Amino acid sequence: MSFRSMLPTLLLAFALSIFVCVLAAARDSTATLALAAGLFAVQVLFALLRINAPLWRSPANPAADFEWAWSNTMLTALVYAWGATAMFAIYSLTGLAWRHWWQYGAGMALLALATLWFAHQLASGRDRQAQARSLNILLVMTWLQLAAVVIALAYLVSSGKLATEKADWAANVVFLTGGLTVAAISLVSLYTYRRRRALEPTRA
Repeated sequence: MSFRSMLPTLLLAFALSIFVCVLAAARDSTATLALAAGLFAVQVLFALLRINAPLWRSPANPAADFEWAWSNTMLTALVYAWGATAMFAIYSLTGLAWRHWWQYGAGMALLALATLWFAHQLASGRDRQAQARSLNILLVMTWLQLAAVVIALAYLVSSGKLATEKADWAANVVFLTGGLTVAAISLVSLYTYRRRRALEPTRA
């Protein structure tokens, strides 16, 4: 199973989630916004498992290794794009006013573009040597991404921002959902990488 085959469903979940998030923010409904965000995250995680789980026991295959890495990178880009879209839609289409929304929205948009660029780099590596180098770089970037997300989530939770009554409550839901989803993608990617290396034939 690849990202391409699941893209229509993911895009539908993306659009519906943003639509409901905007309605929920307009009505100051934290629970509804969290539910809409959570349902998108569940769809992404379902796709993540469908892409990766079959590879945890199947024989090593360089082509398959490239495909899962590309698919996971695209899923990450989609989550960042969802976060950026949610920020811009919520704070420009509703009565919520928070002065930092566009900065965080732009930041997530840049992360989405950077991740898409790396996915393109993965796709452009045609020979096995280039793909192996790209996978090694991806491994390092995934560890760094996971560390950054864990630190950000720890700050978000410990600072008490999730219980705030200020206008950034909607942004905090987006941060939490997006952060947890990206962390899950990172963990699964690292596990898949480890399993694929373990399944490689032993060289004499």
